Amino acid sequence: MSYLRFVVSVLAMNYIFLCAGQNLLERRREVSTTTTPIPFPPCRADDIDCLRRGLRTFFNLMDSGHYGMTPVDPIYINSVAIALPEQQLSFLLRKVIVTGISWTKLVDKRFHENGIKNGVLFSSDLHVTGDLVMAKADIYEPLFAHMTMDIQGVQTNITYSWDVGKKKDNEYYISLGQERIAIRNGRLPTFFLQPRASADTKIIDKTLQLKTSIVDHFSEEITAAAMRIVMDNIRLFAHTVPVKYYYKLF
Repeated sequence: MSYLRFVVSVLAMNYIFLCAGQNLLERRREVSTTTTPIPFPPCRADDIDCLRRGLRTFFNLMDSGHYGMTPVDPIYINSVAIALPEQQLSFLLRKVIVTGISWTKLVDKRFHENGIKNGVLFSSDLHVTGDLVMAKADIYEPLFAHMTMDIQGVQTNITYSWDVGKKKDNEYYISLGQERIAIRNGRLPTFFLQPRASADTKIIDKTLQLKTSIVDHFSEEITAAAMRIVMDNIRLFAHTVPVKYYYKLF
């Protein structure tokens, strides 16, 4: 008799858990079909003000890691290298930390239908730090310094192809092709090196002051690397969230 009661109790508990699980699943389905996945209204492609507000929210979502996106403020870059073979000179900026990308502004948006190339123009103010190594043929050992750089008003022109398709859930999603990134500095980035009293620092600083294109090239490579991460996040977002929640295409 006691064994029978035990069996009945187990079956009753399994039934309760099954019902509870089904109810929870139904509630999740109801929420997923009635709740907007992102906290801003969809924008028309020609509504630049709406797109600018949406971009600000989008960067907040990135920094929160929504939908598996990579946070972008700060961004960590392993290294950026520049070589000048004709001058027997090379630079390596290591352990690069970039901040300020989440305050990027949308300057312009070019939208074309039917998969024709689209484009966006961003403007950013970035703060960069990293360990700088300079190697020169006539110097036996590399020289070291810590670099701090401010990049003001750098513009990023990004062009990409796109397509819209329906998935198994009967929702439309945007698919982005490989982007092309062009960087233009509005002005030469400013920088300083540490420690100031170091002999290495003085030699590196003098070289960079004479060859300002090196600093300019560093800023372009760093900005491009940061924007590739942003575009990877946009591509993931577009693959995950139906277009109706952020774009008015139809």
